[in-house]
Amino acid sequence: MRMDRTTMLEAVLFVADAPVSYEVLAKMLGAGRDEISSIASDLAERLALRSSPLEVIDSGEGVFLVLKEEYADLVYPVMRPEISRAVLRTLSVIAYRQPILQSDLVEVRGSGAYAHVEELVKRDLVARHRSGRSYVLQTTPEFSRYFKTADLVGGQGRLETD
Repeated sequence: MRMDRTTMLEAVLFVADAPVSYEVLAKMLGAGRDEISSIASDLAERLALRSSPLEVIDSGEGVFLVLKEEYADLVYPVMRPEISRAVLRTLSVIAYRQPILQSDLVEVRGSGAYAHVEELVKRDLVARHRSGRSYVLQTTPEFSRYFKTADLVGGQGRLETD
């Protein structure tokens, strides 16, 4: 089955989390840079014809697919808020070294790790269990679901207690 460029553009923009430049799109779609605006217009028309909740934003330098404003309240309850780089770095240390004591994590990541752990626990990406004067940290099943990973370590997501 041969895909047309407009459908290909929709697929690319659907998975992109930022505007995609004309140069990148031209390479991906096998089109000239000057054709990108026209392909983006075709996509915008197709979306409008099918009453899609999505719309195309074309800045003249890049293209982005966004949700129409009137749907924002509807989807808000299921949206995943972004995780900052600092929190992701803390999470990666936990995932790599799990189970890890929070005190050891703070030695590696600094005192900001306390706030990071609070956020990760609230998001149910990390579980913590008291162990002496510290906590044992480990990723949860939600971590695997969120990041679409398979359990790499037996018992991942369940804290072992002594």
